Amino acid sequence: MLLEEYRALNGLLTFRLGAMDRRLPVAGGTLGAILGVTTAMPPDTKLAFLLGLPVALLWLMLSTVQHARSKEDHLRRIDEIERLVNRLAGEELLVFQSRHPNKRLTPAGRSGFATVLSLLSTCWMMLAACCALVSTPHGLLGLPGTIAYCGYAAGFAGMMLHAVIRLRHYRYRRPPADGRPLFEAYSQDRT
Repeated sequence: MLLEEYRALNGLLTFRLGAMDRRLPVAGGTLGAILGVTTAMPPDTKLAFLLGLPVALLWLMLSTVQHARSKEDHLRRIDEIERLVNRLAGEELLVFQSRHPNKRLTPAGRSGFATVLSLLSTCWMMLAACCALVSTPHGLLGLPGTIAYCGYAAGFAGMMLHAVIRLRHYRYRRPPADGRPLFEAYSQDRT
């Protein structure tokens, strides 16, 4: 059963890595294209897109951080299984995660955390571009509106940074076992 869980977790880990790696170019490129097109939009449409873009960037950031947290959980459980299998076997049979040089230093591993950091910098650049588009000499919002919009964008930038800081301090916590054998729990629940 442990080896089957190990295999399933490795499959999920591969899925998480792929999802994180595909997410950046696809979503970032789409949002970047929307940002680029706003220069040709009428003022009301431009404003609607510029108000919505920070929300979309935050969603992208939070969902990527969630994938990274799940990746961290998978890595730690794989490490636990390797150690348990090795202890049961009396020798080291599985060693990749339990001997990995990054072991527990970076949540979601080096690649997962680097993906989150690169997305954070991309999102911040896009928010800065949004502020630049609002503060054009033609004055889409005027000075008070520009200041308000830049504060709005800064709020989203802060929420993104907060999500990354929370990820940096995230640690996997194994759920407590209920102490009952699987088959006993199943048979008691059925009666």
